[in-house]
Amino acid sequence: MVDPYSIVSHPLVTEQTVASMDRDNVLVFIVKRTASKSEIKKAIEELYEVELVSVNTLVLLDGRKKAYVKLREEYLADEVATKIGVF
Repeated sequence: MVDPYSIVSHPLVTEQTVASMDRDNVLVFIVKRTASKSEIKKAIEELYEVELVSVNTLVLLDGRKKAYVKLREEYLADEVATKIGVF
C-alpha cells in the first residue's frame, strides 16, 4: 500500500469548508494530484481513524487537487478537525 502521508498533504480551512463541516459533516483536504478516490479514502481512514461515506474530488486551477470527504454519522467533522489540529 502507498504511504498515506504521501497522498494527503493537509486539511484545507476556509470559511466555506468550516460551514460544510457543520452543515454536511464534510472535511476538505489537499491531496496528491494522481491519487484516486479509493486511495484517498483509505489514506484518510487510516490517518485519522474515521470511516467515510464518500469522497469527491476537484482539481483547482493552480493544479492542486481538493478532496471533499463525507464522514459517517457517528464521526463529527468538527471533532475530527479539532483532533487533527485544525482549530
